[in-house]
Amino acid sequence: MSPSKPRTRTPAADVRDQLIAAGRRILEHDGVPGLTVRAVAAEAGVAPMGVYNHFDGKEGLLDAVVTDGFVEFGRAIAATDEAPVARLQNSGRAYRRFALANPTLYSLMFSTTCNPEPSAAANSFAVLADIIRYAQVAGLIRAGDPQQLAMYTWSCVHGAVSLELAGAKTAMDSWPGSGDHLAQQPFDGDANYEGVLALIAAGLAASTG
Repeated sequence: MSPSKPRTRTPAADVRDQLIAAGRRILEHDGVPGLTVRAVAAEAGVAPMGVYNHFDGKEGLLDAVVTDGFVEFGRAIAATDEAPVARLQNSGRAYRRFALANPTLYSLMFSTTCNPEPSAAANSFAVLADIIRYAQVAGLIRAGDPQQLAMYTWSCVHGAVSLELAGAKTAMDSWPGSGDHLAQQPFDGDANYEGVLALIAAGLAASTG
């Protein structure tokens, strides 16, 4: 009879990661109401007490899920193109891809519902400010506080993405005086967002005078 293999425990960090990953899957599939301690524990294959041990319950888990979202988001928008304007635009495109792929998480990230780690949220903003600073050094973006310019930029892309996630065509149809012209134009998210990026690039461009 061969000796039994010693039982090994899953490292705590791995259990935490499994719970966060499970929480994100449930969040996008079932929304915030579906994110219960029991559901996440079952999805991750751990005992419900594990959620309390690592996150002090549902609220702590939700904060950790949103923090994880900001970490991934910061990596996603960190474009590294050598051409400064291309770097900014590709970062903007990555911004939209992340939001469309994670709509529920994205909405929570920019709500007052959760309390993510401040450093994770601040880092994603710093990524955008650094991209703008890089273009300023190249003389392609106008002078000014890069953090303020980053806030203007963020406001534009966030508005465009939020409209798309909310169903922009439906909103357009309900505008007073929208008339037949808008009603006949199907909303093209790709074209609209590229137009927003072009508008941002024009607004940030360094003066040639």
